[in-house]
Amino acid sequence: MTTSGGTTVEFVIRQAQARWIRTRGMGRTAFVWRYGVVGWGLPCGGLSAAYHVIRARALDPALPWSAAAIRPLLGSIVGLMVVVGVVAYLFGAWLWDFCEARFAQ
Repeated sequence: MTTSGGTTVEFVIRQAQARWIRTRGMGRTAFVWRYGVVGWGLPCGGLSAAYHVIRARALDPALPWSAAAIRPLLGSIVGLMVVVGVVAYLFGAWLWDFCEARFAQ
């Protein structure tokens, strides 16, 4: 299949390059925070923390659903969020470098 400017694959590649040029305009730091930390880290950290709390609750069914019952888990949840935040930042930085190398002109 062809389009007026070449094949469909070439068209998709040109669109991806144009999208990267627009995204690149926000700058590296904003990209890393938006796509790495907020876009990937917060959802993964939130799901991991929720799993941690639910798993602890499953181990002790008599444990009530209250802030006092979750308080002993706060240290591990905070540690988990710090680790996920660092990994997410590194992932965002890697993603920026990957896109720069892939769409370099």
